Amino acid sequence: MQIIMNADDFGIDIDRDFGIFWSVLTGRINSVSVIVTHKIGILRKIMIKIMKIKAGIGIHINLTDNPLLKYSMEELCNNVEVRYSKPKFQFWENSMKSDINYKKINEEIYAQLDKFKTEYKFEPEHIDGHNHCNIFNRDVEAIFEKIAENKRIILRIPYEIYNNYELKQIFEIEDYKEAIRLQNMSKTNENYIIDNFEKFCKYDILINNINCIKNCSKKINNIKFIGTIYGYSRKPENFINKINKIQDDETITTMFHPGFYLHFITHKTAFSNKDRVQELKSLKLIKKYSKNNKIKFVKYGEIINE
Repeated sequence: MQIIMNADDFGIDIDRDFGIFWSVLTGRINSVSVIVTHKIGILRKIMIKIMKIKAGIGIHINLTDNPLLKYSMEELCNNVEVRYSKPKFQFWENSMKSDINYKKINEEIYAQLDKFKTEYKFEPEHIDGHNHCNIFNRDVEAIFEKIAENKRIILRIPYEIYNNYELKQIFEIEDYKEAIRLQNMSKTNENYIIDNFEKFCKYDILINNINCIKNCSKKINNIKFIGTIYGYSRKPENFINKINKIQDDETITTMFHPGFYLHFITHKTAFSNKDRVQELKSLKLIKKYSKNNKIKFVKYGEIINE
């Protein structure tokens, strides 16, 4: 079995960056997804240069959180009704309603790819979507697939369906009952889901389930996905249980969000928090398990060259 240990969101804030950097140096992470829509200073360039010695580096396309590069998030949507606390919800709604500008989305993705090459002086090994922006609309997913094919890089497909047992591990009992009710409602009323984006604390996980079933390819290049969906920490033992169900001849790609939590830093997003520290700690246990069970850590680039 082969596994790609990927950390998302390098480039969002400095304590996340240091957490990912530390994870690469200690051998817990061997693949990094980089956001380029924030300022890229000399420190980030140095960290990427050092990490590239041990890890594969890919691009984490941001279509949901301003600032973007060529357009704003609102310009990617044809009709915007400001009613959400987080911009990602707006993009998700418009994507699910197919009320988006595909031409601008395509241009924005290429602008971010160009900036990656300009700033870091190499092409990314893989491409994926921040806030899973590529799975809420099948035509957007097709844009990602075509770009990955043209660039000859791997597209990470976050196809993972949480079953009822796993949802019970994530939610408190009352939240779990609400989650099942809302998920059942989604089968007959998509607008009900959209109207309730912010009424359920962990709705992101259900949205992932719903859109994976509707829009995602199950796997590409025989790679299966296991992740900590939308930053909700998965206990290492649950992650390991999932690994145990994978066939020995298959490759797994992962999504983690390790990071430090520095109290003295003012953050523009909620991404750097104590959950990130917990994920960083969990990686140590997963690395030990992988070593004991002779699971090989690989990079996307190594798969491409096979």
